Amino acid sequence: MTSVGFLARERVRRTVRDHDIAISDGELLLLMACNLVTTVGLAGDIARHLQNPADLQDDFLSGWHLVLYGGVTAVALWLGVGALRHGPEFVLAAGTTTIGFALLAVGGVADVAWHGQFGTEASVEALVSPPHLLVFAGLAFLLTSPIVVIWKRPARRLGLVPSVIVLSSVVTAVLVISLFTGFLSPLASGMSLSAGYVEPVVGESAVDYDQVRGLGIAVWTVAVLVAAFTLVLVRFRPMPGLVGVAIFLCGAPALAVTEPETIRPVVIGYAMAGLVAEALIGLLARPTLGRTGAALTGAGIGSMLWAATFALLAAEGRLLWSEAMWGGTIMLAGIVGASVAALVALPAPTGDSVIDSPLGPRPA
Repeated sequence: MTSVGFLARERVRRTVRDHDIAISDGELLLLMACNLVTTVGLAGDIARHLQNPADLQDDFLSGWHLVLYGGVTAVALWLGVGALRHGPEFVLAAGTTTIGFALLAVGGVADVAWHGQFGTEASVEALVSPPHLLVFAGLAFLLTSPIVVIWKRPARRLGLVPSVIVLSSVVTAVLVISLFTGFLSPLASGMSLSAGYVEPVVGESAVDYDQVRGLGIAVWTVAVLVAAFTLVLVRFRPMPGLVGVAIFLCGAPALAVTEPETIRPVVIGYAMAGLVAEALIGLLARPTLGRTGAALTGAGIGSMLWAATFALLAAEGRLLWSEAMWGGTIMLAGIVGASVAALVALPAPTGDSVIDSPLGPRPA
């Protein structure tokens, strides 16, 4: 990069910093409400694409699309009101929210054009449609933006409201990732991604294909769950009990979209993983998790999620995997959880431990 480029970048960085604005907990709670409406609308629309492919025409401004883009409009109003109260610099202070809103708006326009040119996607195609992935990227920015705001604060121990804000952001982000990767989510087990097909829960089928797919689901689920929570737990110490509830809520929505008797072992697995996480945080956090503590917590979350699931399936007579399969999956989940957590928890200096340089921020 040339000296002119360095200078331009430094000017942008200083401009953003000079106009940094403290966004209150109340404002973040309002943003959470807007994000939740947007998430529900997107989830309903994707479910409609998967389960009702015959009813997808000429309805961009109806049904779940109205909920989705009603939420996006609410985010725009949130940014607008913030700009009126704090000045135009508010849009820069809420930068991740602004990026998310912009991507969602562009994704909505692209979705209309895509449908006009290629028709409406059905079934699994809806999960990988380019406009839908653009919307997914925007929603990922939007849902995690409250964490970015609170991250700038000096506190490590969080009170009740900031704890709820941070963990709600993590839960909704994990759920949206699970939604868009439903082809590798245990929460899709027992429901049809394609009409007429019901997928077995991981561990229910001894067919080679189902076993291989189950291993992929186990690895991906643990990687996403552990990465999301480790990122927060190495920076913050939420109020006791809320991390366990948050991990449980990552699995609980499956009870509403499939038969509870079918999916209950997996949901209880999430609940048990949450209890293990709480115990390990209480034991290892000082006040936040270090790298070793994060690795142990990640291993505990991953292994308990699948150990509890398989134990319940066995109690119901539904576990058809051999000892090598279910035992190896539990161990593999622990290894993946520990590895992902250790990677996420690599030292990342923040706050006063970072200084500026022409090359960007670096440790003090």
